[in-house]
Amino acid sequence: MPDAYTRLVVPETLVSPLTKSTYLRLGSYSSEEANIVTGLTAVINEDPAVTSKRETDNAGILAFTNKDFQANVEGVALMKIGRGQTTEVTNGNSQHMVPKGTCDISAENGLSLTAGANGTFADITLTASNRFKIINKGSKSETNGGDSERQTMGNTTEFFQGTKYTCMRGAATTLTMARNLCMHFGESLTFRVSRECSVNFSDMHSVTIGNKLDIVKGNGIKQVNGNSAKSVLGRNYKSADSDTKILRRSDFKLAPVDDLKSVGRDSTLCKTSVSVSQEELRSGKVNTERHELVSRVADIMSSTGNEEVIQKKSVIFV
Repeated sequence: MPDAYTRLVVPETLVSPLTKSTYLRLGSYSSEEANIVTGLTAVINEDPAVTSKRETDNAGILAFTNKDFQANVEGVALMKIGRGQTTEVTNGNSQHMVPKGTCDISAENGLSLTAGANGTFADITLTASNRFKIINKGSKSETNGGDSERQTMGNTTEFFQGTKYTCMRGAATTLTMARNLCMHFGESLTFRVSRECSVNFSDMHSVTIGNKLDIVKGNGIKQVNGNSAKSVLGRNYKSADSDTKILRRSDFKLAPVDDLKSVGRDSTLCKTSVSVSQEELRSGKVNTERHELVSRVADIMSSTGNEEVIQKKSVIFV
């Protein structure tokens, strides 16, 4: 309506300009209203593939006040905007409260929440007294430029379907004061280029149904402060450049079938040697044995009464 003009002006004084007056007008801007234009634009997205901005043509209904603006409605307030809406609060806070109802925000082409501008730090707080639910049917991207804290006072269930990549730069500390159950159905590959230390102050059980391969490039040290038992229900193969075994007490070995040993030099230093063989077999091309036998016989004769006792003692040194 470029030809319709209506002015309802409430000036502070009779000579106050429009910028110092509260008014409601219908029609185009006047020359005195040029300096109150906010410059706001509305984003138009009638076609999802095309996004443009629309500026006001300074025609229509303009309500301006340099004081407070209040609107009280006892019933239902309905507002439908066909081309877009832009609201700017230049100084102060903005609140939208629904104490006895539900607030619905729906945007077909996107929803954006921004706190802080021009290097100013600001917070975004979302509070739910009951259930907080987020449904994402597409890709999700999160960027955190500071500390992150999460507290869960109940059960947590996470389900991942796809490939998961985790990169950790820094120190990671995990404290679990409950039972921890981990079930993995698939292939697991762990590659570490760092030092690893594991301390367990309780029982530890490891069960492997299948093949297990351990390769240590360096020194391998194992210390058991207690009893150690190993049971192999099959063949046990051991290969080493040199082997040293130090026992503080007894060493017991039981081989019911065969005990085969092939050595270059066999040396044994013992205080007492006991060997019992039910059947002994020896074979070889060269057999050299050297025996030295020293026999000493001492006769001791003693006569007492009518009986004569002869005592002999023999000592053999080899």
